[in-house]
Amino acid sequence: MPVKEFDFATLKPYITSSKDTTLQNITKKEGKKYFGSTSSMTSVLSHFHYLLSAWRPVDTRTVSQGFPDRLRSFTQLLRTPSAMFLRYHDGIYSIDADKEFDHANILMNLGKSMEKQLTVPKEEFERYRRTSENKITPEEEQTTPESYHYSTLGDFVMRSQLDAYDPRLPGTGMFDLKTRAVVSIRMDAVNFERGLGYEIRGRYGNFESYEREYFDMIRAAFLKYSLQARMGRMDGCFIAFHNVERIFGFQYISIPEMDQALHGQSDTSLGDAEFKLSLSLWNKILDKATAEFPQQHLRFHFEARDTVTPSMYVFVESVTEDEINSIQTKNQEKIEAYQRRILNLEESEENESDSDVLPEVPETTDSEPRTADNAVDSSSNKNQPMSDEAHGSNGNIGKSNTETSASGTVQDSREPPDYDFLSKLGEDMKDHNKSDGKLLGLSVVVKNKVNGVIVERPTAMTASDEWAIEYEITPFSGPHVLSLYEACQKRREKFLLSRGESDERTNENIYLSQLRQLAKKGRQYRQEQDAIDKEQGIIALSD
Repeated sequence: MPVKEFDFATLKPYITSSKDTTLQNITKKEGKKYFGSTSSMTSVLSHFHYLLSAWRPVDTRTVSQGFPDRLRSFTQLLRTPSAMFLRYHDGIYSIDADKEFDHANILMNLGKSMEKQLTVPKEEFERYRRTSENKITPEEEQTTPESYHYSTLGDFVMRSQLDAYDPRLPGTGMFDLKTRAVVSIRMDAVNFERGLGYEIRGRYGNFESYEREYFDMIRAAFLKYSLQARMGRMDGCFIAFHNVERIFGFQYISIPEMDQALHGQSDTSLGDAEFKLSLSLWNKILDKATAEFPQQHLRFHFEARDTVTPSMYVFVESVTEDEINSIQTKNQEKIEAYQRRILNLEESEENESDSDVLPEVPETTDSEPRTADNAVDSSSNKNQPMSDEAHGSNGNIGKSNTETSASGTVQDSREPPDYDFLSKLGEDMKDHNKSDGKLLGLSVVVKNKVNGVIVERPTAMTASDEWAIEYEITPFSGPHVLSLYEACQKRREKFLLSRGESDERTNENIYLSQLRQLAKKGRQYRQEQDAIDKEQGIIALSD
C-alpha cells in the first residue's frame, strides 16, 4: 500500500509522558519521582554512554575486510547535544523530548504504516486504505488497547510500547520492530523523492548492499535500539529494510549482537551495568537540578564532550508552561504542511527524482557525510570547587560522606575553552536575562574502576566483575555560563537544522550526488526486473 493511500487520521495519536495519566499514577503508586518513555529518554542516555565509555569506538569487525568505510565514531547527528523538558506534576516530574528542531519526513509516516503492515493480518491492514469500503474508523481504532512494559530503576519509571512477541525468545519474549530506510532516503528524508529507486542488490559492498546498511546502523542506530530494548525488557529488534517503495528483507538483531558493536563484547554484563550506572548518574543530576529549582518546569541540555578527560555539560533552565508550548509547537505549521504535501503527491513531484540538481543538504542523516566536526570545545572553570563525589557499583551509586575540593582525587585535565569563539558568539546574543538565577550549568566528570582498579573504560567484563564510578558534578559560575549555554544550543541547532551548499559541505554534496546516480540506476534496474517477472512470473517459496 503506497504511503499516500494509508489513512493516518485513523491511528491513535502518540501520548507524550507528560500527558500519560496511567504513567503518572504508576509513578505515584511506586513512590518514584521521574517518569518518561523510551523515545523521550534514549537521546539523553546516549550521552551517558559517551561519558562512561570514554567515547569507545564502535566495533565493526562484523563487516567484511573489504568494506572501505573506516569510520569508527558515532554519526554527528547522534553526538549532537540532547535536550529535554522536565515537567512538574504534583510532586513528580515527567520527561518529554525537546521538539524545538523537529521536522517532518516520509519516514515518520512509513514507520506507522509499516508497523501495522507487519503486525496485523492483510485483510485488516487493507481497512486502513483511504478508499476501503470497510475502512476502519478512529473510534474503532481507539478501542484497540496499546501494550506497554513499565520498568523502574532508582527514581525512574520507564514506559516502553510493545510491538511483537515470540515465545521462542528468552526472557519476556518481546522484541521491537524497526523500519530502516536505505542510505539514499536517510541522507535526505525530507526530499525523499530524489532517493527513490536505490536498491539493495547484494550482501557485500560499499553501496547497494546489506553491509552498507548494517555498518550505518552500527554508527547511527544500534545505541538507540539497544537502550530502547533494555528499557522495555526486550530481547532485540526486528529490522525491515526498505526504500519507501519496496521491502528488501528482514533481519533480527539481538542485544548481544548490538553490544558486540557498541561495547566490544557480546556478553551483556558490560552493557547492562552501563545502563544502570547511566540512569543512576542521571538520577543524581536531576535531583540536583530539582533541588536548585524546586517545583518548577525545567529545560535541560546534555552534551558529552570529547576532550582529554571525557566530560559532560548539563544546562538547566527554569521555564514556564507557555515557554514550553511555544518551543514544542515552533515547527508545527511546517510539519503539517509537509504532511499534506507527501500524502497528496503530484506527478510533477515524482518526476523530480530524475533531476541532476542536488537538493538541500539533509536536515537529518543516519549515515554521516564525510565532513569534519566543527563543534568547538569549551569547558567550565577548572578552579571551581568540586562536589558530589560518589562511588557506585553495578548501578548503585551512593553519595560520599565528604566533599572534595579542586585538589581532590579526580582531576579535570580538559582543554581550555575557546574564548575567542565564545566572545564572537556573545556579540550576537541580545537576551542575557537567563543569567538572573534561571540558569544552572553543571560539568560532570567520571572515573571508572573495575574490581578496584582505575581504567579508561571497562573491557571484557563478566558478571563477576564489579564496575564502580567516581563522579564530580561541578556547578558553573562566572561570566561564561551563559556563553557556554548559548554555544551548546548553537551546536545543537547547527547539526539538526544545517542546510545549504557551503564550501565545508562539498564532500557531502559529492556523496549525495553519488547516491542520486545509484538511485537512478536502481530505477532502471527495477524496470528491467519487473519486465522479467511479468514475462516469467514470480516464484514464491513456502513451507
